[in-house]
Amino acid sequence: MIIAQASYDILMNGFPARGERGFLGWSTIVLLDTAKGYALFDTGGIGDRPGLMAALEKRGIAKEDISTVVLSHLHFDHMANVECFPKAEIILHEDEYAYVQEHGAADPAISTWQVEGLLRAPQLSLVSGELEVFPGIRMIRTPGHSGGHVSLVMTVDGKRVVLAQDAVKHRGELASCQSAGAFDEMAAAASIRRIAEMADIVIPGHDGPISIDNGTLNPSELATEISLTSRPQTYLLET
Repeated sequence: MIIAQASYDILMNGFPARGERGFLGWSTIVLLDTAKGYALFDTGGIGDRPGLMAALEKRGIAKEDISTVVLSHLHFDHMANVECFPKAEIILHEDEYAYVQEHGAADPAISTWQVEGLLRAPQLSLVSGELEVFPGIRMIRTPGHSGGHVSLVMTVDGKRVVLAQDAVKHRGELASCQSAGAFDEMAAAASIRRIAEMADIVIPGHDGPISIDNGTLNPSELATEISLTSRPQTYLLET
């Protein structure tokens, strides 16, 4: 069935948090319903696998139903579960491929062996420039956080939605137009400004949706529970 308008569904919200050991890496995973079938924009980190599979099952979607996986970039918390979808075409921007070849060993968020396996996958497709990856969904270049980072742009119910991923990690970066820990800080700031200027709604890589109304940011409230496995105790984290 051909759908009239592409739509998106946030399977797992990212969360902006870090600890003494480093950043948690809880990233946003988005399901796309397109004229070409179901697609995923990023696949999260290894620890997200049970939650990702459960989210798809809840929607009646089998992993074999995912026809395409689009990767925003190759950091460990955004691409670790791509292997769960062996029938899916994997779309990666050639700029990110080049970035990994030249700078991957120096980027602490890249799991080199895992990425090397992905880059050898026969279902990998490299794309260039800015293009319509699905009807109604355009890929734009948003470098800075990594050398070849991309975001997706679509219009839903008259609102321009930018699935930004780590081009805008959280509300603080959108407010300041500054990116923490960027490969190229100037490029990252330019990408944030570009997104802010075009978007009615921004879906960050590590935060909940943010609506923009005449330059005013309206971030959604976000909460997640952390349970201790050693004893029945649960903590609620809120943004």
